[in-house]
Amino acid sequence: MNFTDIIYDKADKVATVTFNRPEKLNAWTPKMGAEMREAIMDAERDSQIGAIVITGAGRAYCAGADMESLGQVASGRGTARVATEEDEWTKRQRPDYRTSYSWLLGLSKPVIGAINGACVGLGFTTCLYHDIRIASDRARMGLIFVQRGLAIEHGSSWMLPRIVGVARAMELAVTGRLVDAREALEMGLVNRVVPHDKLMDSARELARDIADKCSPLGVATAKRMIYQHLFTDLATGVREDDESMEMMSRSEDFKEGIRAFMEKRAPKFTGR
Repeated sequence: MNFTDIIYDKADKVATVTFNRPEKLNAWTPKMGAEMREAIMDAERDSQIGAIVITGAGRAYCAGADMESLGQVASGRGTARVATEEDEWTKRQRPDYRTSYSWLLGLSKPVIGAINGACVGLGFTTCLYHDIRIASDRARMGLIFVQRGLAIEHGSSWMLPRIVGVARAMELAVTGRLVDAREALEMGLVNRVVPHDKLMDSARELARDIADKCSPLGVATAKRMIYQHLFTDLATGVREDDESMEMMSRSEDFKEGIRAFMEKRAPKFTGR
């Protein structure tokens, strides 16, 4: 795989995808999106990878769509629509997870966003589909679309209220204002804030902890159930959680987890 708009590496059971247009504050291009998907799907298929980290090179995570691309849309020479890649993996997912960036929710592996700087517009939208978000104390985040004559996009109106609540989502959507890392933490938009020079260490440490200490089958099941139950009632959630627990209790990972605890050693999970 030869990438130009991202950097992709795998080490210590963690795959890292870095948006790599620092001179443009990692402004989003269709090529960047395609490369990101190719890399992440490689990580999803790799049984040695337990978690995925996404970040940006330089001063920004992603400062939104490339303005040249937006100029083409404004002049009628382009489209703001994001094409969906209809591969076999996509076809097996829930309909909710087949479009735009919602396919990230259908991955079996957790995605950790390491928000290193400006995370704006399409960059903000993308990070809503990360399972966990860790922010540098230099991060600034916002939708800004209404300040460009646009409305929020790609399911932001569905995801954002579920992350920060309706009132805060409405304020961010209709003002387009940016919030700093501290305010993002207060509203629940990010899980934690760390010093800028500790960001990648913190994100990778969390990713390694998941990869080293947790059952891949358990992680995949937990992720699937949490997102799936955003669409169901409590009774369905209880029933399906109980069914998942029954299934997991017959797995090799469960047997290994009990053996490792009794033998006072680290478990060696296989995902079976």
